[in-house]
Amino acid sequence: MPIRCPISSSLATLWMGVALLFWSSLDILHADVTLTPLKEGANQVELTPLENGEWEVRTTGPDPYFHVRVEGEGLDLVKESVLSFEYISLTGVGRMLVFVGPVLDIPHLIMHQGVGRREGWGAQAIDLRDTSAKPALPVKTLRLTWGEAPGLVARFRNLKVRAATAQEAELAATRETRFQNDRALAKRLRKYLGQDFPQQLSSVSADPSQIKIEGRITGSAEALWLAEVPMWEDITALKQPASLHAINADAQGAFTVSVPRDAVKDRDLLLSGWAVVQRTAEGVVPVSALRYVEKQTPRADLPLMRPRSKKGLGGCDFDHEDMDRLGITSVTLNILLNHLLFTSPGEGRTPYTYAGRTWYVNEGVLAGYDRYMTLAARKQLMVSAIILLPQEREAAAGSWIKVAGHPHAEPVGLYVMPNFTTQEGVQAYAAAMNLITERYSRPDGKYGRVHHWIMHNEVNSGFYWTNAGDKTDLTYLGLYQKSMRVAWLLAGQYDAHAKPLISLEHGWTLKLDPRAYAGRALLEHLVQFSRKEGDFPWGIAYHPYAEDLRNPRAWEDPGATFDFNAPFITFKNMEVLDAWARLPRVAYQGQPREIQLTEQGLNSPDYSEKTLAEQAAGMAYAWKKIESLPTVTAFHYHLWADDRSEGGLRLGLRKFRDDAEDPLGIKPIWHLYRAIGTPEWEKASAFALPILGIKSWEEVPHRGEIMNYEL
Repeated sequence: MPIRCPISSSLATLWMGVALLFWSSLDILHADVTLTPLKEGANQVELTPLENGEWEVRTTGPDPYFHVRVEGEGLDLVKESVLSFEYISLTGVGRMLVFVGPVLDIPHLIMHQGVGRREGWGAQAIDLRDTSAKPALPVKTLRLTWGEAPGLVARFRNLKVRAATAQEAELAATRETRFQNDRALAKRLRKYLGQDFPQQLSSVSADPSQIKIEGRITGSAEALWLAEVPMWEDITALKQPASLHAINADAQGAFTVSVPRDAVKDRDLLLSGWAVVQRTAEGVVPVSALRYVEKQTPRADLPLMRPRSKKGLGGCDFDHEDMDRLGITSVTLNILLNHLLFTSPGEGRTPYTYAGRTWYVNEGVLAGYDRYMTLAARKQLMVSAIILLPQEREAAAGSWIKVAGHPHAEPVGLYVMPNFTTQEGVQAYAAAMNLITERYSRPDGKYGRVHHWIMHNEVNSGFYWTNAGDKTDLTYLGLYQKSMRVAWLLAGQYDAHAKPLISLEHGWTLKLDPRAYAGRALLEHLVQFSRKEGDFPWGIAYHPYAEDLRNPRAWEDPGATFDFNAPFITFKNMEVLDAWARLPRVAYQGQPREIQLTEQGLNSPDYSEKTLAEQAAGMAYAWKKIESLPTVTAFHYHLWADDRSEGGLRLGLRKFRDDAEDPLGIKPIWHLYRAIGTPEWEKASAFALPILGIKSWEEVPHRGEIMNYEL
């Protein structure tokens, strides 16, 4: 949220929210106003127009700014109020200053903190009314200060001013209330996770017919009950459970309660948690921690998938010849849930009933996933599905995505967190997940099989990839771990080996954006919830890109140190993640957490012989790092071919499809990747040793101590 000077943040937020609601209520369509960046008058910045309407900004000093020309008659901030653009920046920009109008003073200044490191194209929105003094209308000029340091690089596009959306208006009007509520919840969660309760549940298990809850109570059993707590309820502020069950303990206080799964029709009891509560005049008070199902009896004994090697690949059609030529054994597949289920019947939709409600399946979308999945099965590929909920800002109220998507999700996010605030939201999300987990875990393998469920994408940058609004890291992870549990609970009915994975980018203790989270902090919270509410076999889907995605010399990454306080985990210090996954307090049933490296690649800044060789050398280095780590079961190289949409990066094994001289040309890294795991390795990789400055591949693995500082 922008810093406001000199008026207080809370008053300014209230003013902005009321104003946004007023302006968005006007039933008028306003055209976007285009802004033209001006090189004239720029200071300490290199401003370069690129193809496709993109611009590149390179800062050369501590006060880098440029002016923009407002096309047309100027801005009427009643009608056009939001400065918006898309950007990508591998360095980050930091604070952005916007002077609204020709007067360059603090009352006409907006200080925006949210332009952080962005490793993919993302949206940004700044409300131009967020100044303490109203500028003279119409506004014909803006001055943008792009960070406050030299050496910052960014690309932007679609720079314009537009009207505020209804979603922006509603979120602005409720921002302060949501902020206070979330901080209060974080305080309650910290107390709950650290609390020693007088009563305990020892086991919660499930089979197709019942949920069995076992525990032991101490002291008097008077007024003690077993409470069902669905995922949309808050255990830290529980007043009225979904159901209560009598506790009949033996002389030692042990008890067992069995609840038929068909006892209710409007929810799936498999997804509920259970707690011992004490009844009071005001309701109930939990006297044990919440506990979810930890053991299941699946419908069939599906075999454990063991890929032939760790070698995977992203961005390549499963039936492309390169999949066989390169020896690929594992793949990822994006599953976008937003168009899978509908709330009403229609052409091409078939009814699907889950937990007492009938939804309607888009058979065309499902058939598309079936094609990929059956092809992967024929090729014996291990499949890790990436579950995504795209944000549909214009979707109709009551549509599946509006019900299943988190109501606090902000427009800046490309994807959203599932909605765990209402019964309808949980059931909508669970219906889609049950549909696909059952379909892709059949004993006959008719539609193929998903072996792992990657829940959403890069959640430490969740403000963009899995948005749930402005949350603390603890409240955010509290939502996210529910999504992981949903995947495991539902998939575990059909496949004993199903496993959800938490998706993280390479920031370990470093936040890549002011709105981001530290990856290690999220993992520590996940361990806390698992220990408190019932452990389950989650793993880690990590993206250990180089510290600077543009630089293929990952072996030189300064922030990839060999300790648990490292800012980054990249190829250089993969041993840190391995060591963390092996900690006894982190392990699952005595075994380290599984790690899959599901998206990472190395850049060739151009197609010169030197940089192509460094890209291939970086891949050889990365492989020798992970080859001997048994916790790492898969390495999915990103990307098969260079892609114009990745902000100038050239991560591919092949060149751009539209390269003028050599379209989809094979790079040296392609040959190196093919040689991995074959007798050709030693010969194919020998070139990399002098580039890396080593004499033998034995020098690559880190054999020293991983410093385990107090967390």
